[in-house]
Amino acid sequence: MILTLVIVALAPGAALFLFFYARDRYNREPLFPLVVTFLLGAASLLPAVACSLGLERLTGWTSGAGHLLYLFLGALVVVGLVEEFWKFVVVRLYSYNRREFDEPYDGIMYSVMASLGFATAENLLYVLSSGVGTGILRALLAVPGHAFYGVLMGYFLGSAKFAVSRRRAAALQLAGLGLAVLAHGVYDFMVFALDERPLLLLMLPVFAVLSWVIFFRATRERAQQSPYRHPRLAALHRTMAQEAADTEGRSQGAGVGREQTEGKVPESREQRADGGQGGQR
Repeated sequence: MILTLVIVALAPGAALFLFFYARDRYNREPLFPLVVTFLLGAASLLPAVACSLGLERLTGWTSGAGHLLYLFLGALVVVGLVEEFWKFVVVRLYSYNRREFDEPYDGIMYSVMASLGFATAENLLYVLSSGVGTGILRALLAVPGHAFYGVLMGYFLGSAKFAVSRRRAAALQLAGLGLAVLAHGVYDFMVFALDERPLLLLMLPVFAVLSWVIFFRATRERAQQSPYRHPRLAALHRTMAQEAADTEGRSQGAGVGREQTEGKVPESREQRADGGQGGQR
């Protein structure tokens, strides 16, 4: 029975991984950094839960009581902001600066992997405690929802990586995080408010369909922007990347040389004179 529950909990994340991996048609990522990003996303559940519990105690917010605005603000901050922030930390600190992150689609791929790691760890807890029915329901809504937030975040991280300035890159990163937080907050608000507004139940299928529409459109657009789409462009891209790496290496080497040169104390005239006299002697 436990094995069945584990399979039910893991299956949605595995299926979504295969979908996004297959959509990366021109230059698929190595499995190792994807697996690490997934595991780090799963591990980020721990600080996220700790932060959410801390905010609940600090503010007195609970998901089952209060007026609609109260529920929405709690869903946005206590749940959405906290969880998406920790996923963002995983991608930004581990995946974003890796050499393999070399095309716009990679923003989506790595952000989705962090989100699926988080969602799978969370799913295991829910399914093992509540059963197969909960697993099926979450496979249709909650787990794809986490992937949806990852697509929103990753779409903008893919643009930020290749932005023309640091200011624009920072703005794009904040936009991706903000949209992921907003979407997450809206979804959880609909779930939390079902008791007071049962008609919100009709919005959940709309949310699910919208997620898949964005899945297909965002992944197709980012895949079409790949420099690896055409063989000649791919070769040019690799050449430029190699030249940039060589230039950076030469610059670092030149910097070390200058430091060594500047560290030497120049000889005074008296020292040079003494040296010359010593040679004559």
